[in-house]
Amino acid sequence: MSAEFDRECDLSFGDFTIVRTDERLVGPNGPVKLGRKAFRLLLMLAEQDGQLLTKDALFASVWDGTIVTESALTSVIKELRRALDDPSSKPHYIESVYGRGYRLLPEVTRQSAQAPPRIVRTAEAQRLGRAPLLYVPAFDDTAIAETDPHLGAVLQEEVLIALSRFRDIRLVSDMDMAPGVDGGSGERDYRLSVRLLRHGEGIQAFTRISRLPTGAIIWADQILLEQQSLSRGAEELTRSVAGAALPRLYDDVLRNLPLQPDDAYDHYFTARLRMLRLNTLEEARDLASAWERLIAIHPDLVQAYPPLIRLYNTDFCFTGLGATGESERRRAYELAHKAIAIDPTESHLHTVKGWCHLWAGEAAPALQHFDEAFRINPYSQIRLVEVATGLMFLDELDRAAELLSRCRSLTLFATEGPREEEGLLYLLHQEFATAAARLALVAQRTISSDLYALLAAAGVGAADAPERARAWRSAVAARWCGSGELSEEQLLDWVLRFHPFQQEARREWVLGLLKRVLKEATAEQSRILVPAPRERPSSPAAGGSEG
Repeated sequence: MSAEFDRECDLSFGDFTIVRTDERLVGPNGPVKLGRKAFRLLLMLAEQDGQLLTKDALFASVWDGTIVTESALTSVIKELRRALDDPSSKPHYIESVYGRGYRLLPEVTRQSAQAPPRIVRTAEAQRLGRAPLLYVPAFDDTAIAETDPHLGAVLQEEVLIALSRFRDIRLVSDMDMAPGVDGGSGERDYRLSVRLLRHGEGIQAFTRISRLPTGAIIWADQILLEQQSLSRGAEELTRSVAGAALPRLYDDVLRNLPLQPDDAYDHYFTARLRMLRLNTLEEARDLASAWERLIAIHPDLVQAYPPLIRLYNTDFCFTGLGATGESERRRAYELAHKAIAIDPTESHLHTVKGWCHLWAGEAAPALQHFDEAFRINPYSQIRLVEVATGLMFLDELDRAAELLSRCRSLTLFATEGPREEEGLLYLLHQEFATAAARLALVAQRTISSDLYALLAAAGVGAADAPERARAWRSAVAARWCGSGELSEEQLLDWVLRFHPFQQEARREWVLGLLKRVLKEATAEQSRILVPAPRERPSSPAAGGSEG
C-alpha cells in the first residue's frame, strides 16, 4: 500500500472511523464533535499502528512547533477521551505512557475513502421492528360446552390477565386486531392453544405453544382441573402457561435469531444471547457499549435498560471483579430512573430500580420497588428470584421464603429451582447444614454461590472449610481487575459491596464468619509450607542401639 493511498484512506478502530476527506470522526451513533487539534492528534495516533507517539512529536505536528505547555496537550487528550467515552483509569482506546507520550490501543484498519464509514450495526437498528407476538384464541371447549358452557371463556380470560403482565410480548386474542400483522405472521409470532376435555370427575386442559408461521410445537403440557376446585385448577393452568410456557417461548426466539440483524429487536435479542455467553471482561464491556448504542437510538425500548444496568452494577456480570466503581453505579442508577419514568408498569424495571437503591444503601425505596415488582407480575420466576434475593439483603427473610416457595410452583423442572437463593436463605437463618445441602445442588456455580457454600461449611465446622476458603480466594484473585494486588481488606470490601446487607449486625456477622475461615485457611497453609523439624537420631549414649 503506497503512502499516497494511505493518505486517501479512512482509518477505523473499535467503533469509530476517521474520515480524512472532511476531517470527521464517525462513531456508532453518527458524527462525533471534535476540535481541530483533537482530530489531528487522533489521526496521528491512528497512523502509528499502535506505536508510541511521543509528546515532542505531537507538539511539533499538532501545534506546528509552537511553544505551549503540557497542559495544552493534556486538555486535548481529555477532549478525546470524552469523545471516545474512554476513562483514563481503564482506557480502551488511548494509553498514556507516563512521561513519554501516548498510543492507540485497538487495531487500526484502512479502507477506501469511497467506502461508507463504519457506522454499521446501527443502520439496521434504526428500524424498531416488533416484539414477539403471542396469539391466544378462544379455548377449544367443544367437548364440555354442554355441561360447562362458560368455563373456556373464563379460563381464557384468567390466562390473558396473567400474560398481560409480561410487557415484552405482544398479546392478542384476535389476529385481525393485531397491530402490524396484516393477516400474516412473522418469525417471532406464536400461538397458545388450549383444548378442554372431560376426564372422569374433572377436566383435562391440553396446552401447547407453537410457531405461527410453521405450526411447530415448542412446548406442550396437560393439567387436570378438579371439578370441586376449578378456581385452584385455573390458577395452576395460569401458572403453568406463565411460568413454564413463556420461558420456552423466549428460548425459542434466542435459538432462531437471524444471522444478520434486521431491526432493533433483532439487536436486542442478539445482545440478550451474548449476555448468556459472557466469558471475559472485554466481551462484557463491548456488550455494554452495544446496549448503550441501542438505547441511544431507541430510548423507549425499555427492555434494553435492565441488562445494561446489571452489567454496570455487577462488575460486568462478574467477568472482572473490581472493574466497576461509582461512575458505573451512578450510570446504572440514572438508567433505572429514566426507564421507570418511561414505563412504570414493567416489573423488571422495578426490580432493577430496587437493586440500584440497595447498592446505594437506600433500604426504604428498595423495598417499595420490590413490592411493586411483585404486585405487577407475580407470575415471573426470574422476577420472583430477584425480589426474594433483594428482600434477604433487607433481612425480610419470611417474605423471601414465601416468594421462593411460589417460584418453585412456577418452575417446570426441579433442577431449575432457585438453589443458590434457597442456600442463602438457610445460611441467613444459620441452618448451615441445610444451606450446604441446597448449595451443593447448584448446577451453575457462581462466585456468590461458592461464597455462600464456604460460609455454610464454616458454620458447620466442616474439615474442608479452610481448603474451600483458599480455593474461593484464588478464584476471586484470578478475576480481580481492581487496583493493585488483591488484599484481604479489598476482598472483604468487595464482598459487602456486592452483597448489600442493609443491617449493620448482619454485615458484621457475615464478615466475622468469613474472616474466621480465611484466618484458618492462612494458618493451615502456613503449616503446610513450613516443614516440621526433622527428628534427630538417638545416640548410643542415650541408650539407643544400632541394629
